[in-house]
Amino acid sequence: MATLTADSKITSRKISVIIMTLNEEELIEGLMMVLRGVSDIEIIVSDGGSIDRTCRVAGKYTDKIIRGTRGRGVQLNAGAAQATGDILWFLHVDSIPPDNFKYHILETLEKPGVAGGAFTLEIDSDLSSLRLITRVVELRSMISGIPYGDQGIFVKRELFEKVNGFKNIPLMEDIDFVRRLKREGKIAIIRPKIKTCARAWERDGALKTTLRNWAYVTLFFMGYSPQKLYERYYRKNLYLTMQRDVIKQRKNRPG
Repeated sequence: MATLTADSKITSRKISVIIMTLNEEELIEGLMMVLRGVSDIEIIVSDGGSIDRTCRVAGKYTDKIIRGTRGRGVQLNAGAAQATGDILWFLHVDSIPPDNFKYHILETLEKPGVAGGAFTLEIDSDLSSLRLITRVVELRSMISGIPYGDQGIFVKRELFEKVNGFKNIPLMEDIDFVRRLKREGKIAIIRPKIKTCARAWERDGALKTTLRNWAYVTLFFMGYSPQKLYERYYRKNLYLTMQRDVIKQRKNRPG
């Protein structure tokens, strides 16, 4: 990890890192190891009912683990409610932040007129198709000024509260939040890159995944229900279907 070079005014501010999880025992430790040892950051894990070792692994690095209702907006708001920092950073569990991430966040939020920001996305893959998608995503976010959640959205706490945080919706909570936050100031997309796991693109195909994501965002902008989008998005996901069945079986066990 690079050494921070910011002045004392900037580095004195505290960042609360809020990570939402659901059965991510394979990924959570890698992220925690990157975050640990950085001063003046608070790590909060907001779990949506994991049935694996996610919370146990996370517990080695933080004592702030919230076990609650599953749902992106719900989990992020639950984490924010327990945060003590004056800056909130919402981080996906399959992301790896850039070196010196703390300084980049603090420096960005010190700029006049900036309400929040996010990093430039890099898909963690050597596939040429995914390198191309990375560039397309970078261009999209720069032009629109609307980053997605996997870019590591950060915001001043007072502005998060002013816009009433995330809506309790299961999908598109990031886009909805950023659109409201933009009314309070600029959303800065900064150059340092945050890596995100390529599992979805590699599983479903780069082009298919990208076109599907854009289609869902377009439908959301047109007023399509986030709940219906969520149900459609996960309808054919066998893993989540099996997961729900396992949870149901465990709940129905006697004793």
